[in-house]
Amino acid sequence: MPKIKAEFRINSKTWATFDGYVEPDTATGYRFEGTITAITMLDRSSADFPNKVRIGHGGTKNKYERLEFEIQGVETENTFTVKGHGSRQANDTVDFYVGLNNGVTGSFKDGPEVTTAVGGPSQKLTPVYQKRDSYDALTYDVRFDGSARADGETGFVLTGAFDGSDGPGTMTTQSATLGYKTDSGSWQYKTYAFKDLPQEIRVVGTRKPGEGLTLQLGATSGVANIYEYGDQEKVTLPDTF
Repeated sequence: MPKIKAEFRINSKTWATFDGYVEPDTATGYRFEGTITAITMLDRSSADFPNKVRIGHGGTKNKYERLEFEIQGVETENTFTVKGHGSRQANDTVDFYVGLNNGVTGSFKDGPEVTTAVGGPSQKLTPVYQKRDSYDALTYDVRFDGSARADGETGFVLTGAFDGSDGPGTMTTQSATLGYKTDSGSWQYKTYAFKDLPQEIRVVGTRKPGEGLTLQLGATSGVANIYEYGDQEKVTLPDTF
């Protein structure tokens, strides 16, 4: 998921940050989560309003929505876990900012907006690796059922279920592997012993703009536990819906 870091700072004792991530929720929505950290040097114990921090978010072409949190203590660092969602125009970028009610009457002052691309639609991936013995009995069966999507112009997210089985009578621990690579990247692997399958896979990686993703499954099915592999499966990763 694209990483977001929004900041508002007056001095070392009065500031707020939001560190989080955003992901698409169809072409006209988004979801986000992260952590707000805030501190203030203002003592409002005698005022009729508390110190607050807020996060603003919305599609770049939409109106902002805001979430507010009350800050406890003076010069005391507060943290808040935040989850939310919002709407946007089709394939629009999303803006975030944070601020404090640092005005004399409790009015908010906000930091600069941070704008990010959200990501594209999920692309289905179902590669398989199988091997049969001389009697046509299935001895190795490795499968991935998942999807990949663009995570902004220079990222990707791969998720899914990785499962498999090896035949009876193996004398050593056998393993299955899931390989993945971007168009210009090198192969990376997620490898597990068959006894530890199934596994839920989640990979957040980087890519060059416009690149797709290729997957290939394999297992230690060769002589002396050499890895053998199935066919490669490739998808493009559109940046928008």
